[in-house]
Amino acid sequence: MDIHLSLQAQIVGNRLWATAEGSTFETLLVNPLDFILLILIIILGILFSAFFSGAEVAFFSLDKKVDRDTTEEAKKDAALARVLKMLDKPRQLLATVLIGNTFANVITAVGAAVLTGRLVALLGLPQLLVFTIEVVVLTFTIVILAEITPKLLAINKPLTISRKLSGLLYFFFVVLGPFSRLISQGTRFLEKSIPRPSDSISSDDLKTIAEVGEMHGSIHGDEREIIENVIEFGNTYVREIMTSRVNISAISTKDTLQQVLDLIRSKGISRLPVYENDLDNIIGIIHSKDLLPYINSELGEATINWKTLARKALFIPPTKKLDDLLRDFQQQKTHIAVVVDEYGGTEGVITLDDVLEEIIGEITDEYTESVELFTRNKSGNYVFDAKIDLDDMADILSMELTTDEDEYETLGGLIYYLLERIPEEGETIEFKGLILKVSEMDNNRLTKVEVEVLDDISEDTNGDKKTN
Repeated sequence: MDIHLSLQAQIVGNRLWATAEGSTFETLLVNPLDFILLILIIILGILFSAFFSGAEVAFFSLDKKVDRDTTEEAKKDAALARVLKMLDKPRQLLATVLIGNTFANVITAVGAAVLTGRLVALLGLPQLLVFTIEVVVLTFTIVILAEITPKLLAINKPLTISRKLSGLLYFFFVVLGPFSRLISQGTRFLEKSIPRPSDSISSDDLKTIAEVGEMHGSIHGDEREIIENVIEFGNTYVREIMTSRVNISAISTKDTLQQVLDLIRSKGISRLPVYENDLDNIIGIIHSKDLLPYINSELGEATINWKTLARKALFIPPTKKLDDLLRDFQQQKTHIAVVVDEYGGTEGVITLDDVLEEIIGEITDEYTESVELFTRNKSGNYVFDAKIDLDDMADILSMELTTDEDEYETLGGLIYYLLERIPEEGETIEFKGLILKVSEMDNNRLTKVEVEVLDDISEDTNGDKKTN
C-alpha cells in the first residue's frame, strides 16, 4: 500500500514540477523554507504512522489481558480508564487507527514526491533514477521506522505503551468518531452480505486423513478403526446394535431366588430386566449384586417380591441415536435400557457395553461365551449364524451387501425381508451374486444360513432375488 501511495505522490510531484518549469513559479523551487517544510511534513508523517502502528498492536494485544484487577485499577488511573473505554468499542478503535495510519502514510508519500520533484527540477537529475531511489528509500523508511520497530516495542509492553499513547489516541478516537463509526457499520454490513467460506471438514475427510495416517505409519490399524467408529457413532441407531427380544435374558416376577441365581450363573449377566406376565410388561431392572444379601438365606425355593427389589428401567425408542443414548446413560446413571416399539411392546435391550463396543470393538471377559458367527466347510461355502451383522458379513466376503437405506441389519433380517414370510429349511435365495440356503430353523426362528459365492456374479442394481 505504501509503494502504491508513493507512486501516486510521484505523479503529483511530476505535475507540480512540469507546471513550475519555465514559469515564474520556478523561483519558488529553490526556496529553502519550502524544503524545510516538506522535510518536516515527511518526518511528522513517519512519526504519526509509527504512533498508529504501535497503538494498534499495543491495544489489541492488551484486549486479551484485561482482567478484573485491571478494571478496578482503572478507577484510580485516568490513562488506564481511557484505554478500557476505547477497548469497549474495538471496531471503532481499529477504524480510528487505520484512518490515522493511512492518512499519515499518504502525507508522507505526497511530501516525499513533491520534494523529489523539486530536487529533479533544481539539479537537473534524471527523473526515472531519482524517483526510483525515492520509492526504495521511502518504502524501507516506512516499513522499518513506522511499522516494524513500533510494533516490536508495543508487543513487548502492551499495557505500558497503551497507557502512554492513550491521551493522543483518545483525541483522534473522539475527533474521527463519526468517520470510524461509519466504517465500522460498513464492515458489519459487508460481513452479513459477503458469504463466508466453509472450512468445515466432513466425516469422509476425517476418514481419508485416518487412512493416510495408517499408510504413513503415524497411526495403527486399530486406531484408524476407532477413529472411523467415532465418526459413525452419531449416525448409528439403537435398533442396529440392540439385543433383540428373542435373545433377552429376563426374570419373571414368579421366578424363585434359586431360578434367578441359576440364570445369572449360566448367562454371566449382571443386569436383568424384570417382567410381569410377559416381556411387553417390564417393570424394572435387577442387579446381581442386589441378591448378595439373600444368597445364604433360607429362602430356597421361595419367591421374592421382585417388584420392590427392582430398580427403575430406562425405556427408549429403537430410532434413538447412540450419542444421545450415551448421554442418557450418563444422566440416568444406568448401564442398560429397554427398547420399546411404537406400540409400547418390548423390542430389545441395549447396554453400555454394546455402545462402547461400537467404538473400541468387541469387549470380552472370562464369562463371555465365545460364539462363532461363521464357519467354512470343505466345499468352500460359508455357514453363517443368522444374527450376524451384514456389515461384518460383507467384510468377510469382501463385497458390498447393504446401503444406508436398507431396513435390515442382519442376515436373518435380509432373508425375512426378501421372502416376506417365514422361511423353510432347505429353501434357497439368490441375492447379489450369493446363494443363501436356509440350513437350520428353530421353530419360526432362523438360526443358520449356508452361503455360496457365485463365480459369475450377475445381479442388477436392485439386487434381484430368486427363490427355490
